Amino acid sequence: MKNRKSIYAIIAAFFALVFFMYDNYYFEEISEVTNSKKTSTFNFLPTSTTGQIVKHNYYTLSYHEKYEQAEWVAYELKKNHISKNNFKRPYFEIDPKVKTKSAHYKNYKNSNYDKGHLCPAGDRKFSKEAFNETFLTSNITPQNHEFNSGIWNRLEQKTRYWATKYEHLYIITGGVLTNNLKQLVVKK
Repeated sequence: MKNRKSIYAIIAAFFALVFFMYDNYYFEEISEVTNSKKTSTFNFLPTSTTGQIVKHNYYTLSYHEKYEQAEWVAYELKKNHISKNNFKRPYFEIDPKVKTKSAHYKNYKNSNYDKGHLCPAGDRKFSKEAFNETFLTSNITPQNHEFNSGIWNRLEQKTRYWATKYEHLYIITGGVLTNNLKQLVVKK
């Protein structure tokens, strides 16, 4: 029970920090001129401690080679992204954009961990390409099954609810990366 309270506190603190930074000064608006039209985008990416930023079509991540996973994954979730499409679930694949190669999905075999999405497949059901892109091993983190199917799943659903209600969110997720945690045996 004590560990569960710690996890809830970490998740709550993380989201409070993201919302605080968004509401205040942290996100700088960047203006671009495109075909005589002025459009705005936001630089909402956190700092990368590794320098290995990987930009995919539907999310961006900072890959941490030492832990063989992303230190964070960032993406936009808009109201029109929420879809009930039911695509066939693909196999997890090694991320070809990670220079040092991402972990292999076989590393999870007999580990007693789920492959927890950082950018959830459920947030990317608006296109098959976007959905399939979430099944790269750079976008997963080892999660206890009860956590993945419990509080993490409820948080993903709540985030989709907020995207529907507020029309547009910036989401940044990441695992806990510390030396004292049990690690998967990595085979590349």
